[in-house]
Amino acid sequence: MSAERRVFPTAESNSPRPAPSAQLGIRVDCIVRTDRVSPHHRIRAVGGRTRDGDPWRLSEEAVIEAIDNERATFYLELPLGHRVDIVVGQGLGKRYLKAEMDGESPDRLLALPDCG
Repeated sequence: MSAERRVFPTAESNSPRPAPSAQLGIRVDCIVRTDRVSPHHRIRAVGGRTRDGDPWRLSEEAVIEAIDNERATFYLELPLGHRVDIVVGQGLGKRYLKAEMDGESPDRLLALPDCG
């Protein structure tokens, strides 16, 4: 993926930081599940396909870090082209991924197919 990255220095340091509009928007199409029962602990990784059709996967921890550091946004595409952002939730002593419109449980992510 080639995209122009605009950067600007932050007030805290002289190092460049990506401008908010330069964040990558990454579509999630599948998940890798754990064998845990709790929905907060069920997702090990998320994945999808690049524009070239190559599969990709990132661990849940890596996605949470990218969201926290504002390096990328992740989203689900629902029927009719509706985009739903993936956000970081907190529950049962753990940070986890869920769709923005989900309640406590990451139901929309858990409804995705397994990454092959």
